[in-house]
Amino acid sequence: MKKLITLLMSVVMLLGVTAMSACANTITIYTGGTGGTYYAFTNGLQAQLADKTAYKFNVVGDTGGSVANLKAMNNGDCKMAIVQNDTMVNAYNGLTANFEQTGAITNFSVIGQVYPEVVQIVTDKATITSLADLKGSQVKERVSIGDVGSGVEANALALLTAYGVDVENDIEIRNLSVAKSAEAMKDNNLDVFFFTSGAPATSITELAVAKNVYMLGLDEDIMDAFIAANQIDGQYDVYSKQPITNAQYSFILADAPIKTIGVSATYIVANTLSEEVVYNITKAMWESKGSIGHDVESTMNTAYAFVTIGNVPVHPGAARYYQELGMTVPNIAEI
Repeated sequence: MKKLITLLMSVVMLLGVTAMSACANTITIYTGGTGGTYYAFTNGLQAQLADKTAYKFNVVGDTGGSVANLKAMNNGDCKMAIVQNDTMVNAYNGLTANFEQTGAITNFSVIGQVYPEVVQIVTDKATITSLADLKGSQVKERVSIGDVGSGVEANALALLTAYGVDVENDIEIRNLSVAKSAEAMKDNNLDVFFFTSGAPATSITELAVAKNVYMLGLDEDIMDAFIAANQIDGQYDVYSKQPITNAQYSFILADAPIKTIGVSATYIVANTLSEEVVYNITKAMWESKGSIGHDVESTMNTAYAFVTIGNVPVHPGAARYYQELGMTVPNIAEI
């Protein structure tokens, strides 16, 4: 009887250890709205990561986006996240009102920038050809600027201000995710919405099937001023001019690409993850190009993995992978 009890206790302990190990090997990844590229791309990527590594991944959507993801990283709610590089640099340096309460968030480092994200401004009104048309309009257009506290909201407010739009009096502000924005526009309850993301975005593509929509471009002087104004410490460019083309959205004329600005979608990880774990994730991530199942993966390139991350360091596990490729990593995190 004692032997049986001892055996049962051993089995229970073994099962407990196994469960704890499985839990320890699950990495939670924060993304963004379920209708956006962050969520769709990461879902495709995590399947490849799970297949190529010994880890399990829990992908969380509708997080609120970059600002919320960085705060979740700060709180220890996730071990990995995808964020805009500009918001990431601001968080690391404790800049902008978004991080006044948290202060600088420095418990993370970079895996790599994986694809460009562009500011996409969508309308279903042919009479709106520029953000300037929203200034002083007798009709207050309904404009969604993304989730509260998101990188999309920050981009939208800055660009509206640059065009002289009084956000309190000229327009009706809505804070909707891209999926809810597209749904509202489909139902004629929204006139314009912003979304900073890799293109094409599923919600916009599906909206364009349901009704005629248009993409608004930005003027050269506005883009130049915006890029200069958003340098970090006067030396780190985090924005660049980028086109949106007919190859991405069929409703854009083939000979008239939309001019806009963009940042980069960047994966970050908690510094508590070991070098070995992050090395395996980084290697699997880049070797998954072509198998993720999203259009933006065609733009993945290790040559741009850490070119506009400002002073945010690269995780030593990721750095090890890039060094194996013969790349020089100038700023490696000390963890």
